[in-house]
Amino acid sequence: MNCTTLFAVYKDQPPSEVFADYYYHGQDGETWEKPYEQIAKMAKPEEWSFNREEFQKPNVNFPILQSYLKYTFLRLQQEGKIAITPDGKGACFNTGLVSGDEKEIFAVFEEHKRKDEGFAAWFLAGFFDSYAQRMSLFRPLPEMAQYIDDASDLVFDISYEVDINVGHMLDDEQNRERLPPELQENRTLALQAIEGAVKLITRKILRNYKTAIPMWYLQKDKIQLLLPLYLTRQDEADLALVADKDKEGRLYRIRTALTMDQAYINARLLTRPDREWLNP
Repeated sequence: MNCTTLFAVYKDQPPSEVFADYYYHGQDGETWEKPYEQIAKMAKPEEWSFNREEFQKPNVNFPILQSYLKYTFLRLQQEGKIAITPDGKGACFNTGLVSGDEKEIFAVFEEHKRKDEGFAAWFLAGFFDSYAQRMSLFRPLPEMAQYIDDASDLVFDISYEVDINVGHMLDDEQNRERLPPELQENRTLALQAIEGAVKLITRKILRNYKTAIPMWYLQKDKIQLLLPLYLTRQDEADLALVADKDKEGRLYRIRTALTMDQAYINARLLTRPDREWLNP
């Protein structure tokens, strides 16, 4: 199976790098978000959009769901869990989502008859739960993506130290641009703010272990923890620190921070995160 992404992620991406095409009937009032609207209605109710205005984009109503399906598919490719029918005319994968009746939901595709004319190899036929007659073509049904090898990686170990590479966070342009505007051009103030905030993290976790939120890092095939970084306000985190567990050194190494929307998208691959502080 020659593919890299579930759907086109940039305008001129070659069809050979895209798994499937997604069609909608614009003349009937449908939009390009039709597939996401369909699965959002099937699945257990969940917020699939951002609350904060700075993370919202015009005419994009399911940004979290779109990213969730994209990265779930990439993980399933790694694991070889994309199911193909014996005749090669159908494909499907387990979305990891369930219906209100706790039935697994699958994305089903049909072979694109015009794939030799510059179209993707497949097109989305729809989303179906495990009870649907159509799923008989794929039994045994494909498994959901797995991310966890060691359950202890999901919980912050308070016996570990926290070592933050503040220099990298301030000197790396991408990291620096994520800081609040008042700290981006004042290195001394930013340094003091970050170091002061990090000292409070362990205390916060002692009061509530759910403060440390696990996320999946696809490129390194590992679990990392997200920690809140309060720089300008006490009641709303500005960024999410990414903590990398060093078992030999018995410490968590931190060298980057994510915006809240980035952090939530990464965390949602594992489970629906607690929105106590990660609430973009």
